[in-house]
Amino acid sequence: MKFLPTLDVWNSGIHSAIINGQLKLQVGQFIQCGDGIKSRFISVNNGVINAAHGGTNKEVNFKLNQRASIRRLAILRSAKK
Repeated sequence: MKFLPTLDVWNSGIHSAIINGQLKLQVGQFIQCGDGIKSRFISVNNGVINAAHGGTNKEVNFKLNQRASIRRLAILRSAKK
């Protein structure tokens, strides 16, 4: 699956498509919140877009890796129940 160009998740059509599952994004996909700096998509949880943002590219990538690891562990833990 290829990454898409940076998507503005404050666009109501794009936001709705992501929340409803019509638009599937990969972990790490660049997204943007309005005119802000680029963020990295992690997941959608109960209608909320989970993303890593704020700081330099290095800081955002670090946050992405940490939060994606935590999410994977949570998924594994819930599968064991």
